[in-house]
Amino acid sequence: MNKDKLERLLQQYFNNTITDTDCIELLDYLRNNDPDEIAKAIDERLLALEEGPEFNRFQAKKILERIKSDARFINQTDEQDEDKPVSKWYNNWIKVAAILIFFSTVGFYFLFNGYHKVTNQDNLAAAKSSEILPGSTKATLTLANGKVILLDNVADGTLTKSGRTVINKAHNEGLVYNTQADNNKTVPSTDTVYNTLTTPRGGEYKVKLPDGTNVWLNSSSSLSYPIEFAGNERHVKLTGEAYFEVAKNKDKPFYVCANNVCVKVLGTHFNIAAYNDDAELTTTLLEGSVLITKNSKQRLLAPGQQAVIRNNADLISVADASINQVMAWKNGYFVFNDDNINTIMKKLSRWYDVDIEYQGSFENLRFGGTFYRSKSIKELLNNLEKIGKVHFKITGRRIIVMQ
Repeated sequence: MNKDKLERLLQQYFNNTITDTDCIELLDYLRNNDPDEIAKAIDERLLALEEGPEFNRFQAKKILERIKSDARFINQTDEQDEDKPVSKWYNNWIKVAAILIFFSTVGFYFLFNGYHKVTNQDNLAAAKSSEILPGSTKATLTLANGKVILLDNVADGTLTKSGRTVINKAHNEGLVYNTQADNNKTVPSTDTVYNTLTTPRGGEYKVKLPDGTNVWLNSSSSLSYPIEFAGNERHVKLTGEAYFEVAKNKDKPFYVCANNVCVKVLGTHFNIAAYNDDAELTTTLLEGSVLITKNSKQRLLAPGQQAVIRNNADLISVADASINQVMAWKNGYFVFNDDNINTIMKKLSRWYDVDIEYQGSFENLRFGGTFYRSKSIKELLNNLEKIGKVHFKITGRRIIVMQ
């Protein structure tokens, strides 16, 4: 198993998207290979030390508890020896020891029992259906003719073709648009054909546009774009949040329009948050340059800067950005930096697909911290309760915020 595949399977495990076949392969690999190499791969991909949170012994134990509570392994480790020595991995790599040890423990069960379902499968399925799970890779594609394709329900491969453009679904790459060469030298159509990629609450997705631009959509977001960029400009329309890596083309500038704001780029990396239920739009530049325009106002951003534009005003405010916080969603985290509870719960609502109800006033209540988006929402809420004067009650898919 190569490094990229190991990283992918580990990420799928934590996102609860791993298939039975891939789970078998992962368990077998973890049980039979050098733990130091495995730990290094986990450390690079899942713990993201340069951008993610630091882990200590207490947190490592919490990881172990989380894995043991995984519904897929309930009743499968009852007879395991929980006191099995762990020094081989624990002392060498404290941040990932719990993961490796647990895989080593449960691996024999799966490998020698044919990976059968547990006898109380029906009960587990019923419990899982009511469980609030983290978001995952899912979206819908709306074609120009109105046809809607549920992307998480279709196999990898070619989805459709329109004109010179072939639309593919590629494993771990999302949607990929390929414009084929026109060998017949036919005159291109003057009609611009648009597709729309939409993520629901609890979904995220990636698309590679016909010009090679890569876009990652956060939950509750939508991107409309032409299936072929004709003319001298490239235009797309965004609602919600997306991260762009725009393919460079100095002769054909790229425009993102959202909430009456236009962002012009030639080739750059930037993030836009433009949710309709937010009071403001933010554009954060990672590299290159972008020109922000709203009505008669314009501002040019430098790398590391963020523009904030309120929906009810034309003023464009520019300041240094917290890149780690802005890019947390794409890197698999929630990063809160003195955020109020309303802002936090809005993000949780979008990612976990839950409704929020408030009982009381929380204007002065603020939180800081870093959490994995793959974690259980219960665990995240418990952590918030420990560090602030707030309590939560979960009723179905509704979370009640109480004092």
